[in-house]
Amino acid sequence: MPILGADITNPLQITVAGVVIAILFLSSIVGVLGWMLRLPKETEETRKVTKAVRSVNKLSHILVPLLSRNEATDRIVALAAQMARQRNGNVELLAVIEVPFTLPLNARVEQDEKRAFEVLDHAESVAMRIAVKIHKRILKARTAGLAIVREAEEQAVDLILIANTPVRVRGNVQQIDPTVEYVMRNAPCEVLVLSQGQTSASAFQVAS
Repeated sequence: MPILGADITNPLQITVAGVVIAILFLSSIVGVLGWMLRLPKETEETRKVTKAVRSVNKLSHILVPLLSRNEATDRIVALAAQMARQRNGNVELLAVIEVPFTLPLNARVEQDEKRAFEVLDHAESVAMRIAVKIHKRILKARTAGLAIVREAEEQAVDLILIANTPVRVRGNVQQIDPTVEYVMRNAPCEVLVLSQGQTSASAFQVAS
């Protein structure tokens, strides 16, 4: 019941100063949010970096030709397994038996077959430590390089990882393995080569 004679005041008094303060406060909040959500301006350099990262992330189906059994091959298998695992991909381990032209292509070459199985089993044991999907295959061919390139084409692999073992040395110059050179020149995808130097250090070469 209202009391006669009592002053009634409005608790929500709007003043010019209050409006100005509210506007300034709201503007500051909008400015901070805009700064936090603002995307950096894309440049040609950032586009190149983004393209390179996306391209690498697509390399999930990897072919690893096993030319020999040594430390370099073990390292290239481990690298392939790590890359495939990070991308939920798989690794193809390939051993090629070169059959001389003097023999039929399907001829039994027991020693070479035994060595190929040993190389495959050893490479599988290296990759299995990283827990990745692995497929093994042995091919018979006249030349290993041609067989590797055809396998890469038929399996539509994204990347070939291969270890180079120099076949001969002239002075201080190492000669690249002819099989590796053929793959680098003719592969339908990118090729990453681990080149074992004269010292214990290794270097990677990329061909596309």
